[in-house]
Amino acid sequence: MKSILKVFLVTTLIGFTSCSEDELRTADTLQQKDAIESVNDPYLLASIIKKTSLFYQKMGFDTRKLPAAVQHMESNYQSGDNFYDGFRLATTDMYDAMEILKMIDGSITLAQTRGSKTHQGIFKVFRVMLFSFMTDFYGDVYYSEALKAREGILYPKYDKEQDIYNGLLAELDDASALISGGTEEISTPYDLMFAGDKVKWQKFANSVKLRLLMRASNKLTDAGAKIAAISGNVLSEATENASIGYIGTVGDAGNIPGNAWTGGTVNWGSVDEFNKRRPCKTLVDKLADLNDPRAAIWFAPVERPWTSDKSLDGVTFATTDPNGYTYSSTWEFIDRKKQEIAEYATKDILIDSNKVYVGFIAGMQADWKNGNGHYNTAAGGVVGNFKVSKFSTLFRQNAHPLLKAQIMNSDEVQFLLAEAAAKGLITGSADTYYRKGITNSLLRWGVPQASVTKYLAQSNIALPTDKAGQLAKIADQKWISLFTVSAEAYLDLRRTKLPNIFSNGRLGGYTFPLRYRYPGNELGQNRDAYDLGVSTLSPATDDQFSKIWLLQ
Repeated sequence: MKSILKVFLVTTLIGFTSCSEDELRTADTLQQKDAIESVNDPYLLASIIKKTSLFYQKMGFDTRKLPAAVQHMESNYQSGDNFYDGFRLATTDMYDAMEILKMIDGSITLAQTRGSKTHQGIFKVFRVMLFSFMTDFYGDVYYSEALKAREGILYPKYDKEQDIYNGLLAELDDASALISGGTEEISTPYDLMFAGDKVKWQKFANSVKLRLLMRASNKLTDAGAKIAAISGNVLSEATENASIGYIGTVGDAGNIPGNAWTGGTVNWGSVDEFNKRRPCKTLVDKLADLNDPRAAIWFAPVERPWTSDKSLDGVTFATTDPNGYTYSSTWEFIDRKKQEIAEYATKDILIDSNKVYVGFIAGMQADWKNGNGHYNTAAGGVVGNFKVSKFSTLFRQNAHPLLKAQIMNSDEVQFLLAEAAAKGLITGSADTYYRKGITNSLLRWGVPQASVTKYLAQSNIALPTDKAGQLAKIADQKWISLFTVSAEAYLDLRRTKLPNIFSNGRLGGYTFPLRYRYPGNELGQNRDAYDLGVSTLSPATDDQFSKIWLLQ
Protein backbone atom coordinates (compact mmCIF):
# COMPACT_ATOMS: atom_id res chain seq x y z
CA MET A 1 0.00 0.00 0.00
CA LYS A 2 2.00 2.92 -1.34
CA SER A 3 -0.59 5.64 -0.94
CA ILE A 4 0.12 7.84 2.05
CA LEU A 5 -2.51 9.27 4.29
CA LYS A 6 -1.49 12.23 6.38
CA VAL A 7 -4.26 12.88 8.85
CA PHE A 8 -4.27 16.09 10.79
CA LEU A 9 -4.82 15.35 14.45
CA VAL A 10 -5.88 18.70 15.84
CA THR A 11 -9.58 19.40 16.05
CA THR A 12 -11.01 22.79 16.59
CA LEU A 13 -11.39 23.19 20.32
CA ILE A 14 -9.45 20.17 21.68
CA GLY A 15 -6.41 20.01 23.83
CA PHE A 16 -5.06 23.55 23.98
CA THR A 17 -6.49 24.60 27.30
CA SER A 18 -3.30 26.46 28.21
CA CYS A 19 -3.25 28.47 24.95
CA SER A 20 -5.12 31.63 24.16
CA GLU A 21 -8.05 31.38 21.77
CA ASP A 22 -6.10 33.11 18.98
CA GLU A 23 -3.14 30.75 19.39
CA LEU A 24 -5.51 27.82 19.24
CA ARG A 25 -7.15 28.97 16.03
CA THR A 26 -3.80 29.78 14.39
CA ALA A 27 -2.58 26.27 15.17
CA ASP A 28 -5.76 24.86 13.69
CA THR A 29 -5.31 26.80 10.48
CA LEU A 30 -1.67 25.79 9.98
CA GLN A 31 -2.21 22.13 10.69
CA GLN A 32 -5.32 21.84 8.55
CA LYS A 33 -3.34 23.14 5.57
CA ASP A 34 -1.20 20.01 5.93
CA ALA A 35 -4.13 17.65 5.64
CA ILE A 36 -4.49 14.74 3.24
CA GLU A 37 -1.89 14.74 0.47
CA SER A 38 -2.11 11.50 -1.47
CA VAL A 39 -4.54 8.67 -1.00
CA ASN A 40 -6.82 6.29 -2.83
CA ASP A 41 -10.54 5.98 -2.29
CA PRO A 42 -10.56 2.28 -1.27
CA TYR A 43 -8.01 2.86 1.51
CA LEU A 44 -10.02 5.80 2.79
CA LEU A 45 -13.15 3.68 2.70
CA ALA A 46 -11.58 0.95 4.84
CA SER A 47 -10.27 3.49 7.36
CA ILE A 48 -13.57 5.33 7.70
CA ILE A 49 -15.58 2.11 8.05
CA LYS A 50 -13.27 0.84 10.76
CA LYS A 51 -13.00 4.09 12.72
CA THR A 52 -16.75 4.72 12.70
CA SER A 53 -17.65 1.14 13.58
CA LEU A 54 -15.24 1.06 16.51
CA PHE A 55 -16.48 4.46 17.68
CA TYR A 56 -20.03 3.12 17.94
CA GLN A 57 -19.08 -0.25 19.37
CA LYS A 58 -17.05 1.31 22.17
CA MET A 59 -20.34 2.64 23.54
CA GLY A 60 -21.92 -0.80 23.36
CA PHE A 61 -19.73 -2.85 25.70
CA ASP A 62 -16.46 -1.09 26.52
CA THR A 63 -17.80 1.93 28.40
CA ARG A 64 -20.59 1.17 30.87
CA LYS A 65 -22.54 4.43 30.86
CA LEU A 66 -24.97 3.68 28.03
CA PRO A 67 -25.33 -0.12 28.51
CA ALA A 68 -26.21 0.55 32.16
CA ALA A 69 -28.59 3.40 31.30
CA VAL A 70 -30.64 1.06 29.08
CA GLN A 71 -30.43 -1.79 31.64
CA HIS A 72 -28.54 -4.23 29.46
CA MET A 73 -25.52 -4.17 31.76
CA GLU A 74 -24.83 -3.25 35.37
CA SER A 75 -21.57 -2.60 37.17
CA ASN A 76 -20.60 -5.16 39.76
CA TYR A 77 -17.97 -2.98 41.39
CA GLN A 78 -17.29 0.72 42.07
CA SER A 79 -19.36 2.51 39.50
CA GLY A 80 -22.13 5.09 39.50
CA ASP A 81 -23.17 4.04 36.00
CA ASN A 82 -25.92 1.89 37.51
CA PHE A 83 -27.79 5.08 38.39
CA TYR A 84 -26.72 7.44 35.57
CA ASP A 85 -23.93 9.13 37.51
CA GLY A 86 -21.68 9.46 34.45
CA PHE A 87 -24.15 11.76 32.74
CA ARG A 88 -23.38 14.49 35.30
CA LEU A 89 -19.95 15.01 33.78
CA ALA A 90 -19.14 16.89 30.58
CA THR A 91 -18.17 14.43 27.86
CA THR A 92 -15.78 14.77 24.92
CA ASP A 93 -17.44 12.20 22.65
CA MET A 94 -18.30 15.08 20.34
CA TYR A 95 -14.60 15.66 19.75
CA ASP A 96 -14.02 11.96 19.07
CA ALA A 97 -16.67 12.12 16.36
CA MET A 98 -15.03 15.24 14.92
CA GLU A 99 -11.70 13.43 14.61
CA ILE A 100 -13.32 10.94 12.24
CA LEU A 101 -15.27 13.66 10.45
CA LYS A 102 -12.00 15.38 9.52
CA MET A 103 -10.97 12.29 7.58
CA ILE A 104 -14.43 11.97 6.06
CA ASP A 105 -14.56 15.57 4.82
CA GLY A 106 -11.09 15.25 3.31
CA SER A 107 -12.16 12.01 1.67
CA ILE A 108 -15.26 13.61 0.15
CA THR A 109 -13.12 16.38 -1.36
CA LEU A 110 -10.71 13.88 -2.89
CA ALA A 111 -13.56 11.75 -4.23
CA GLN A 112 -15.07 14.86 -5.83
CA THR A 113 -11.73 15.72 -7.46
CA ARG A 114 -11.42 12.22 -8.89
CA GLY A 115 -15.04 12.05 -9.95
CA SER A 116 -15.65 9.04 -7.70
CA LYS A 117 -19.38 9.44 -7.17
CA THR A 118 -19.99 6.11 -5.43
CA HIS A 119 -17.28 6.66 -2.84
CA GLN A 120 -18.34 10.25 -2.35
CA GLY A 121 -21.87 9.06 -1.60
CA ILE A 122 -20.69 6.40 0.85
CA PHE A 123 -18.48 8.90 2.67
CA LYS A 124 -21.48 11.23 2.99
CA VAL A 125 -23.49 8.49 4.74
CA PHE A 126 -20.79 8.23 7.40
CA ARG A 127 -20.71 12.01 7.66
CA VAL A 128 -24.43 11.98 8.41
CA MET A 129 -23.97 9.19 10.96
CA LEU A 130 -21.45 11.14 13.01
CA PHE A 131 -23.12 14.53 12.83
CA SER A 132 -26.41 12.91 13.81
CA PHE A 133 -24.66 11.33 16.78
CA MET A 134 -23.47 14.75 17.88
CA THR A 135 -26.79 16.53 17.60
CA ASP A 136 -28.80 13.60 19.00
CA PHE A 137 -26.69 13.43 22.14
CA TYR A 138 -25.89 17.11 22.70
CA GLY A 139 -28.51 19.23 20.92
CA ASP A 140 -27.30 22.23 18.88
CA VAL A 141 -23.75 21.66 17.64
CA TYR A 142 -21.52 23.01 14.90
CA TYR A 143 -22.43 21.67 11.46
CA SER A 144 -22.52 24.21 8.62
CA GLU A 145 -19.27 25.86 9.80
CA ALA A 146 -17.56 22.76 11.18
CA LEU A 147 -14.04 21.90 10.02
CA LYS A 148 -13.58 25.09 7.99
CA ALA A 149 -10.52 26.59 9.62
CA ARG A 150 -8.77 26.52 6.22
CA GLU A 151 -11.50 28.88 5.03
CA GLY A 152 -10.91 31.22 7.94
CA ILE A 153 -13.81 30.10 10.12
CA LEU A 154 -12.02 29.74 13.42
CA TYR A 155 -15.01 29.97 15.74
CA PRO A 156 -17.72 27.70 14.28
CA LYS A 157 -21.25 28.54 15.23
CA TYR A 158 -23.71 26.02 16.62
CA ASP A 159 -26.51 25.23 14.18
CA LYS A 160 -29.99 24.64 15.52
CA GLU A 161 -30.82 20.96 15.73
CA GLN A 162 -33.82 21.35 13.46
CA ASP A 163 -31.60 22.86 10.75
CA ILE A 164 -29.04 20.11 11.24
CA TYR A 165 -31.71 17.44 10.75
CA ASN A 166 -32.92 19.09 7.57
CA GLY A 167 -29.34 19.26 6.35
CA LEU A 168 -28.59 15.64 7.21
CA LEU A 169 -31.70 14.37 5.44
CA ALA A 170 -30.73 16.38 2.36
CA GLU A 171 -27.20 14.95 2.53
CA LEU A 172 -28.63 11.43 2.58
CA ASP A 173 -30.63 12.20 -0.56
CA ASP A 174 -27.41 13.41 -2.19
CA ALA A 175 -25.58 10.31 -0.98
CA SER A 176 -28.20 7.98 -2.45
CA ALA A 177 -28.07 9.75 -5.80
CA LEU A 178 -24.28 9.61 -5.87
CA ILE A 179 -24.12 5.91 -4.96
CA SER A 180 -26.71 4.91 -7.56
CA GLY A 181 -25.24 7.22 -10.21
CA GLY A 182 -21.60 6.27 -9.69
CA THR A 183 -19.97 3.96 -12.21
CA GLU A 184 -16.76 3.03 -10.41
CA GLU A 185 -16.50 -0.30 -8.64
CA ILE A 186 -16.12 -0.55 -4.87
CA SER A 187 -12.99 -2.50 -3.98
CA THR A 188 -14.10 -5.72 -2.29
CA PRO A 189 -11.05 -6.15 0.00
CA TYR A 190 -11.28 -2.58 1.27
CA ASP A 191 -15.04 -2.60 1.73
CA LEU A 192 -15.03 -4.15 5.19
CA MET A 193 -18.78 -3.75 5.53
CA PHE A 194 -20.54 -4.85 2.33
CA ALA A 195 -17.74 -6.39 0.23
CA GLY A 196 -18.26 -4.07 -2.73
CA ASP A 197 -22.04 -4.55 -2.93
CA LYS A 198 -23.40 -1.19 -4.10
CA VAL A 199 -27.00 -2.31 -3.56
CA LYS A 200 -26.34 -2.82 0.15
CA TRP A 201 -24.70 0.58 0.42
CA GLN A 202 -27.85 2.08 -1.11
CA LYS A 203 -29.96 0.17 1.42
CA PHE A 204 -27.73 1.37 4.25
CA ALA A 205 -28.13 5.01 3.18
CA ASN A 206 -31.91 4.59 3.16
CA SER A 207 -31.85 2.79 6.51
CA VAL A 208 -29.97 5.67 8.13
CA LYS A 209 -32.55 8.01 6.66
CA LEU A 210 -35.33 5.85 8.12
CA ARG A 211 -33.70 6.02 11.55
CA LEU A 212 -33.51 9.82 11.43
CA LEU A 213 -37.05 10.18 10.08
CA MET A 214 -38.49 8.05 12.88
CA ARG A 215 -36.40 9.88 15.46
CA ALA A 216 -37.82 13.20 14.29
CA SER A 217 -41.25 11.89 13.25
CA ASN A 218 -43.03 14.02 15.84
CA LYS A 219 -41.37 17.11 14.37
CA LEU A 220 -41.69 16.41 10.65
CA THR A 221 -45.09 16.64 8.96
CA ASP A 222 -43.96 14.60 5.95
CA ALA A 223 -42.10 11.84 7.82
CA GLY A 224 -44.60 9.16 6.78
CA ALA A 225 -44.39 9.97 3.08
CA LYS A 226 -40.60 10.01 3.17
CA ILE A 227 -40.49 6.68 5.02
CA ALA A 228 -42.92 5.10 2.55
CA ALA A 229 -40.73 6.21 -0.35
CA ILE A 230 -37.73 4.22 0.91
CA SER A 231 -39.34 1.40 2.91
CA GLY A 232 -38.86 -1.16 0.14
CA ASN A 233 -35.15 -0.50 -0.26
CA VAL A 234 -33.62 -0.81 3.20
CA LEU A 235 -31.57 -3.39 5.11
CA SER A 236 -33.95 -6.32 5.39
CA GLU A 237 -32.15 -9.67 5.59
CA ALA A 238 -30.32 -11.14 8.59
CA THR A 239 -27.01 -10.89 6.72
CA GLU A 240 -27.51 -7.23 5.76
CA ASN A 241 -25.89 -5.44 8.67
CA ALA A 242 -23.72 -2.33 8.85
CA SER A 243 -21.06 -3.99 10.99
CA ILE A 244 -17.56 -5.42 10.72
CA GLY A 245 -15.88 -8.42 12.31
CA TYR A 246 -12.69 -8.59 14.33
CA ILE A 247 -9.46 -10.43 13.54
CA GLY A 248 -8.44 -10.66 17.19
CA THR A 249 -5.03 -8.99 17.09
CA VAL A 250 -3.51 -5.69 18.19
CA GLY A 251 -4.26 -2.67 16.07
CA ASP A 252 -2.55 -0.88 13.24
CA ALA A 253 0.09 0.89 15.31
CA GLY A 254 1.06 -2.29 17.12
CA ASN A 255 -0.18 -1.02 20.45
CA ILE A 256 -3.78 -0.04 19.72
CA PRO A 257 -6.12 -2.99 20.32
CA GLY A 258 -8.60 -1.90 17.64
CA ASN A 259 -8.69 -5.22 15.80
CA ALA A 260 -9.97 -7.26 18.75
CA TRP A 261 -13.32 -7.41 20.55
CA THR A 262 -13.31 -5.01 23.46
CA GLY A 263 -13.85 -7.65 26.17
CA GLY A 264 -11.19 -10.07 24.96
CA THR A 265 -7.74 -10.70 26.38
CA VAL A 266 -6.05 -8.31 23.93
CA ASN A 267 -7.97 -5.38 25.37
CA TRP A 268 -8.50 -6.62 28.92
CA GLY A 269 -5.60 -8.82 29.92
CA SER A 270 -7.02 -9.14 33.42
CA VAL A 271 -10.37 -10.89 33.76
CA ASP A 272 -11.33 -8.45 36.52
CA GLU A 273 -12.38 -5.78 34.02
CA PHE A 274 -14.63 -8.32 32.33
CA ASN A 275 -16.11 -9.49 35.63
CA LYS A 276 -17.04 -5.95 36.65
CA ARG A 277 -19.72 -6.02 33.94
CA ARG A 278 -22.79 -8.12 34.67
CA PRO A 279 -26.03 -8.57 32.74
CA CYS A 280 -28.86 -6.52 34.20
CA LYS A 281 -31.72 -8.29 35.92
CA THR A 282 -34.14 -6.42 33.65
CA LEU A 283 -32.66 -8.06 30.56
CA VAL A 284 -32.15 -11.49 32.12
CA ASP A 285 -35.71 -11.65 33.44
CA LYS A 286 -37.21 -10.47 30.15
CA LEU A 287 -35.43 -13.21 28.22
CA ALA A 288 -36.51 -15.78 30.81
CA ASP A 289 -40.15 -14.69 30.54
CA LEU A 290 -39.98 -15.12 26.77
CA ASN A 291 -38.06 -18.43 26.78
CA ASP A 292 -35.58 -16.54 24.64
CA PRO A 293 -32.69 -18.64 23.22
CA ARG A 294 -30.39 -15.61 23.23
CA ALA A 295 -30.06 -15.94 27.03
CA ALA A 296 -27.85 -19.03 26.74
CA ILE A 297 -25.71 -17.23 24.15
CA TRP A 298 -25.25 -14.00 26.10
CA PHE A 299 -25.14 -15.09 29.76
CA ALA A 300 -23.12 -17.58 31.80
CA PRO A 301 -24.89 -19.75 34.37
CA VAL A 302 -24.48 -18.65 37.97
CA GLU A 303 -21.49 -20.31 39.60
CA ARG A 304 -23.15 -20.81 43.02
CA PRO A 305 -26.91 -20.51 42.40
CA TRP A 306 -29.24 -20.41 45.38
CA THR A 307 -31.75 -23.24 45.87
CA SER A 308 -34.66 -23.72 48.23
CA ASP A 309 -34.34 -27.50 47.81
CA LYS A 310 -32.08 -28.79 50.58
CA SER A 311 -31.44 -32.02 48.69
CA LEU A 312 -29.65 -30.06 45.97
CA ASP A 313 -27.20 -28.39 48.37
CA GLY A 314 -23.69 -28.98 47.06
CA VAL A 315 -24.82 -30.68 43.84
CA THR A 316 -22.66 -29.65 40.88
CA PHE A 317 -23.89 -29.59 37.30
CA ALA A 318 -22.33 -28.61 33.98
CA THR A 319 -23.79 -26.44 31.23
CA THR A 320 -22.60 -26.18 27.65
CA ASP A 321 -23.88 -23.16 25.78
CA PRO A 322 -24.79 -23.02 22.05
CA ASN A 323 -21.26 -21.90 21.16
CA GLY A 324 -19.63 -24.83 22.94
CA TYR A 325 -18.42 -23.00 26.05
CA THR A 326 -18.78 -25.08 29.22
CA TYR A 327 -19.58 -23.89 32.73
CA SER A 328 -19.72 -25.54 36.13
CA SER A 329 -22.29 -24.57 38.77
CA THR A 330 -22.94 -25.80 42.31
CA TRP A 331 -26.27 -25.31 44.07
CA GLU A 332 -26.24 -23.73 47.52
CA PHE A 333 -29.16 -24.14 49.91
CA ILE A 334 -30.44 -20.92 51.45
CA ASP A 335 -29.81 -21.82 55.07
CA ARG A 336 -30.89 -18.69 56.90
CA LYS A 337 -29.54 -20.11 60.13
CA LYS A 338 -26.01 -19.59 58.86
CA GLN A 339 -24.81 -16.23 60.11
CA GLU A 340 -22.99 -15.36 56.89
CA ILE A 341 -26.09 -16.08 54.80
CA ALA A 342 -28.60 -14.49 57.17
CA GLU A 343 -26.71 -11.21 56.95
CA TYR A 344 -27.36 -10.93 53.21
CA ALA A 345 -30.39 -13.16 52.64
CA THR A 346 -32.81 -10.29 53.00
CA LYS A 347 -35.84 -9.72 50.84
CA ASP A 348 -34.40 -6.82 48.84
CA ILE A 349 -30.94 -8.26 48.18
CA LEU A 350 -31.33 -12.03 47.81
CA ILE A 351 -34.23 -12.11 45.37
CA ASP A 352 -33.33 -14.75 42.77
CA SER A 353 -33.17 -18.42 43.73
CA ASN A 354 -33.72 -21.69 41.86
CA LYS A 355 -32.48 -19.98 38.70
CA VAL A 356 -29.50 -20.72 36.48
CA TYR A 357 -29.36 -17.21 34.97
CA VAL A 358 -29.53 -14.24 37.33
CA GLY A 359 -29.03 -10.53 36.63
CA PHE A 360 -27.66 -7.68 38.75
CA ILE A 361 -30.45 -5.41 40.00
CA ALA A 362 -30.93 -2.19 38.03
CA GLY A 363 -29.79 0.86 39.98
CA MET A 364 -28.13 -1.20 42.70
CA GLN A 365 -25.16 0.38 44.41
CA ALA A 366 -22.11 -1.08 42.69
CA ASP A 367 -21.06 -3.15 45.68
CA TRP A 368 -20.50 -6.81 44.79
CA LYS A 369 -21.94 -7.90 48.16
CA ASN A 370 -25.34 -6.58 47.05
CA GLY A 371 -25.46 -8.93 44.11
CA ASN A 372 -28.19 -11.41 45.00
CA GLY A 373 -26.96 -12.02 48.52
CA HIS A 374 -23.37 -12.79 47.60
CA TYR A 375 -21.53 -13.24 50.90
CA ASN A 376 -18.40 -15.31 50.26
CA THR A 377 -16.21 -12.34 49.44
CA ALA A 378 -13.00 -13.97 50.61
CA ALA A 379 -13.30 -16.64 47.93
CA GLY A 380 -14.99 -14.49 45.33
CA GLY A 381 -12.76 -11.48 45.46
CA VAL A 382 -13.98 -7.94 45.00
CA VAL A 383 -15.41 -8.61 41.52
CA GLY A 384 -16.12 -12.33 41.86
CA ASN A 385 -19.76 -12.65 42.93
CA PHE A 386 -20.83 -16.27 42.62
CA LYS A 387 -24.53 -15.37 42.82
CA VAL A 388 -25.01 -13.31 39.63
CA SER A 389 -24.40 -14.40 36.05
CA LYS A 390 -21.39 -13.15 34.17
CA PHE A 391 -21.55 -12.48 30.48
CA SER A 392 -20.85 -15.66 28.55
CA THR A 393 -17.37 -16.76 27.55
CA LEU A 394 -18.25 -15.61 24.03
CA PHE A 395 -17.64 -12.03 25.14
CA ARG A 396 -14.21 -12.90 26.49
CA GLN A 397 -12.96 -13.81 23.01
CA ASN A 398 -10.75 -11.56 20.91
CA ALA A 399 -12.64 -12.56 17.77
CA HIS A 400 -15.70 -14.67 16.97
CA PRO A 401 -18.15 -14.73 14.05
CA LEU A 402 -20.90 -13.45 16.37
CA LEU A 403 -18.89 -10.49 17.69
CA LYS A 404 -19.16 -7.41 15.51
CA ALA A 405 -18.42 -3.70 15.67
CA GLN A 406 -21.94 -2.52 14.86
CA ILE A 407 -23.41 0.66 13.49
CA MET A 408 -26.82 -0.55 12.33
CA ASN A 409 -28.40 -3.98 11.97
CA SER A 410 -31.27 -5.06 9.74
CA ASP A 411 -33.37 -6.07 12.75
CA GLU A 412 -33.37 -2.47 13.98
CA VAL A 413 -34.53 -1.36 10.54
CA GLN A 414 -37.42 -3.83 10.54
CA PHE A 415 -38.51 -2.74 14.01
CA LEU A 416 -38.48 0.87 12.84
CA LEU A 417 -40.81 -0.08 9.99
CA ALA A 418 -43.01 -2.03 12.42
CA GLU A 419 -43.31 1.07 14.61
CA ALA A 420 -44.08 3.25 11.59
CA ALA A 421 -46.80 0.84 10.46
CA ALA A 422 -48.31 0.58 13.95
CA LYS A 423 -48.47 4.38 14.13
CA GLY A 424 -50.08 4.62 10.70
CA LEU A 425 -47.17 6.50 9.16
CA ILE A 426 -46.93 3.87 6.42
CA THR A 427 -49.17 1.13 5.09
CA GLY A 428 -48.21 -2.49 5.50
CA SER A 429 -48.31 -5.04 8.28
CA ALA A 430 -46.69 -4.06 11.57
CA ASP A 431 -46.75 -7.75 12.49
CA THR A 432 -44.78 -8.75 9.39
CA TYR A 433 -42.06 -6.19 10.05
CA TYR A 434 -42.05 -7.06 13.76
CA ARG A 435 -41.57 -10.78 13.12
CA LYS A 436 -38.90 -10.07 10.53
CA GLY A 437 -37.04 -7.98 13.08
CA ILE A 438 -37.18 -10.77 15.67
CA THR A 439 -36.09 -13.34 13.09
CA ASN A 440 -33.13 -11.28 11.92
CA SER A 441 -31.91 -10.66 15.46
CA LEU A 442 -32.14 -14.34 16.42
CA LEU A 443 -30.38 -15.46 13.25
CA ARG A 444 -27.71 -12.79 13.70
CA TRP A 445 -26.84 -14.36 17.07
CA GLY A 446 -26.64 -17.86 15.61
CA VAL A 447 -30.03 -19.21 16.71
CA PRO A 448 -31.08 -22.07 14.37
CA GLN A 449 -34.09 -21.51 12.12
CA ALA A 450 -36.07 -24.27 13.86
CA SER A 451 -35.65 -22.46 17.18
CA VAL A 452 -36.64 -19.17 15.55
CA THR A 453 -39.86 -20.72 14.29
CA LYS A 454 -40.62 -22.17 17.73
CA TYR A 455 -39.94 -18.83 19.41
CA LEU A 456 -42.25 -16.93 17.07
CA ALA A 457 -45.06 -19.43 17.67
CA GLN A 458 -45.32 -18.54 21.37
CA SER A 459 -48.47 -16.72 22.40
CA ASN A 460 -46.47 -14.12 24.37
CA ILE A 461 -44.72 -13.06 21.14
CA ALA A 462 -47.92 -12.26 19.23
CA LEU A 463 -48.77 -8.61 18.66
CA PRO A 464 -52.02 -7.45 20.31
CA THR A 465 -54.67 -5.67 18.28
CA ASP A 466 -54.48 -2.28 19.97
CA LYS A 467 -51.94 0.34 18.94
CA ALA A 468 -50.47 0.91 22.42
CA GLY A 469 -50.03 -2.82 22.92
CA GLN A 470 -48.36 -3.21 19.56
CA LEU A 471 -45.91 -0.39 20.22
CA ALA A 472 -45.04 -1.87 23.63
CA LYS A 473 -44.34 -5.32 22.12
CA ILE A 474 -42.31 -3.87 19.28
CA ALA A 475 -40.29 -1.78 21.73
CA ASP A 476 -39.61 -4.82 23.94
CA GLN A 477 -38.17 -6.85 21.09
CA LYS A 478 -36.26 -3.91 19.63
CA TRP A 479 -34.72 -3.18 23.04
CA ILE A 480 -33.58 -6.81 23.29
CA SER A 481 -32.17 -6.75 19.76
CA LEU A 482 -30.16 -3.61 20.52
CA PHE A 483 -28.05 -5.45 23.12
CA THR A 484 -24.42 -4.26 22.55
CA VAL A 485 -25.76 -1.41 20.33
CA SER A 486 -26.20 0.86 23.31
CA ALA A 487 -26.07 4.27 21.64
CA GLU A 488 -29.16 3.47 19.62
CA ALA A 489 -30.83 1.65 22.52
CA TYR A 490 -30.43 4.79 24.66
CA LEU A 491 -31.76 7.17 22.01
CA ASP A 492 -34.71 4.87 21.33
CA LEU A 493 -35.59 4.48 25.00
CA ARG A 494 -35.35 8.25 25.43
CA ARG A 495 -37.57 8.86 22.39
CA THR A 496 -40.33 6.29 22.91
CA LYS A 497 -40.26 5.85 26.72
CA LEU A 498 -40.61 2.14 25.91
CA PRO A 499 -40.11 -0.33 27.37
CA ASN A 500 -41.18 1.32 30.60
CA ILE A 501 -38.20 0.29 32.75
CA PHE A 502 -37.45 3.63 34.40
CA SER A 503 -38.44 2.64 37.94
CA ASN A 504 -36.97 -0.85 37.91
CA GLY A 505 -34.93 -2.15 40.81
CA ARG A 506 -33.43 0.74 42.75
CA LEU A 507 -34.02 3.41 40.09
CA GLY A 508 -37.26 4.82 41.50
CA GLY A 509 -35.49 7.83 42.99
CA TYR A 510 -33.43 8.68 39.91
CA THR A 511 -34.30 10.71 36.81
CA PHE A 512 -33.46 9.31 33.39
CA PRO A 513 -30.88 11.56 31.65
CA LEU A 514 -31.86 13.16 28.35
CA ARG A 515 -28.57 14.35 26.84
CA TYR A 516 -24.81 14.70 27.14
CA ARG A 517 -23.33 17.88 28.56
CA TYR A 518 -21.14 19.91 26.20
CA PRO A 519 -17.36 19.39 26.50
CA GLY A 520 -15.76 21.71 29.03
CA ASN A 521 -13.45 23.28 26.46
CA GLU A 522 -16.45 24.80 24.70
CA LEU A 523 -16.97 27.26 27.56
CA GLY A 524 -13.52 28.78 27.20
CA GLN A 525 -12.79 28.40 23.50
CA ASN A 526 -16.11 28.80 21.72
CA ARG A 527 -18.18 30.56 24.36
CA ASP A 528 -20.51 32.56 22.11
CA ALA A 529 -21.57 29.48 20.19
CA TYR A 530 -21.86 27.49 23.42
CA ASP A 531 -24.09 30.12 25.06
CA LEU A 532 -26.39 30.20 22.05
CA GLY A 533 -26.59 26.41 22.02
CA VAL A 534 -27.51 26.28 25.70
CA SER A 535 -30.15 28.96 25.19
CA THR A 536 -32.24 26.65 22.99
CA LEU A 537 -32.38 23.88 25.60
CA SER A 538 -35.43 23.56 27.83
CA PRO A 539 -34.66 24.67 30.44
CA ALA A 540 -31.68 26.67 29.18
CA THR A 541 -29.16 24.83 31.32
CA ASP A 542 -26.26 22.68 30.18
CA ASP A 543 -27.10 19.59 32.19
CA GLN A 544 -28.26 16.04 31.51
CA PHE A 545 -31.94 16.78 32.13
CA SER A 546 -32.54 19.66 29.71
CA LYS A 547 -34.54 18.82 26.60
CA ILE A 548 -33.05 19.21 23.15
CA TRP A 549 -35.22 20.20 20.17
CA LEU A 550 -36.19 16.60 19.40
CA LEU A 551 -37.70 16.20 22.86
CA GLN A 552 -39.40 19.58 23.23
